[in-house]
Amino acid sequence: MAYFDPSFETQSPLRRGLGAMISRLTETPFDARQRRLAARVTELRALSDDQLAAMGLTRSDILFHVFGSRR
Repeated sequence: MAYFDPSFETQSPLRRGLGAMISRLTETPFDARQRRLAARVTELRALSDDQLAAMGLTRSDILFHVFGSRR
């Protein structure tokens, strides 16, 4: 099986910008919602345990909190 690692691909900033613009133009509401949820998970994971505790959360609660699930 072949392994493809795109991290070695280089793209010009112009090409990346055009790709992002086209992606946003064709983005569905579902895509936008998923992007917002992923960003929120990233924000919460960047917080310290003390900051999460001040919000009433633990690390294991982040996904449940963001996606609205209850344990």
